[in-house]
Amino acid sequence: MATNNSKTLARMMVTPAVILLLIWMLIPLGMTIYFSFLDYNLFGDGENKFIGLLNYEFFLTDPAFVDSFFNTLILMTGVLFITLVGGTGLAILLDQAIYGRNIVRIMVLAPFFVMPTVSALVWKNMFMNPVNGIFAYISTTFGFEPIDFFTHIPLTSIIIIVSWQWLPFASLILLTAIQSLDREQLEAAELDGAGKFCRFRFMVLPHLSRAMTAVVLIETIFLLSIFAEIFVTTQGGPGNASTNITYLIYTQSLLEYDVGMGSAGGLIAVVLANIVAVFLMRMIGKNIEG
Repeated sequence: MATNNSKTLARMMVTPAVILLLIWMLIPLGMTIYFSFLDYNLFGDGENKFIGLLNYEFFLTDPAFVDSFFNTLILMTGVLFITLVGGTGLAILLDQAIYGRNIVRIMVLAPFFVMPTVSALVWKNMFMNPVNGIFAYISTTFGFEPIDFFTHIPLTSIIIIVSWQWLPFASLILLTAIQSLDREQLEAAELDGAGKFCRFRFMVLPHLSRAMTAVVLIETIFLLSIFAEIFVTTQGGPGNASTNITYLIYTQSLLEYDVGMGSAGGLIAVVLANIVAVFLMRMIGKNIEG
């Protein structure tokens, strides 16, 4: 009886927080769904007529949506590839017994704590500036023409900036996984004549598979909503060359003042993000079971 009373009391104490959380989530979601069915433009006549699914149709058939969709996929896969490969390499290096290892680890992890806006400004003005940037200075020193990164390769430039931010995160997760590897097995394999590549291929890499899966899941959630780096550097251009779905929704809602279209785009983005999340969760489940 006492156990039942304690459970009831616990539920009563948690209930207000759950109700507040639901209100916090459901009211904005409900308003977004409601606005997505209206012809709601802040510069309109104020009638806000009900137009059904036309906002969804216009958003999905807009040529900018196709460009932004593929740009989002390219940005996500590019950053994931760089962070997984580079993070594995850095994790192996940071696991070595070197002088000042703790200081080196702190320096490697530092970029992850820099705000996206700040890192984008640093890369834009200090590194990738075609006149005064470090890359331009190196190019002219060796007799090459400086590259205008944000004009000629805008999406690649953003991939580089975002990868620089997320590389420390992947390195930290993978380093933790490497340190949990049984050293006695590695030493036994070395005594049996297995080279470094064989030990990495058949022992280290399989051990890192679960950590890599976690990195992919966590990074994907954030990479689908990349905005600050694009806003600071390219403004989605030239044209739609670096526009992702998040930035396209921003242009529809805040630059063109089309609240209805922006709301429809936001809901479409939520559906796409959930599809990706379900796919990744299934992949993780199979990985863990394996």
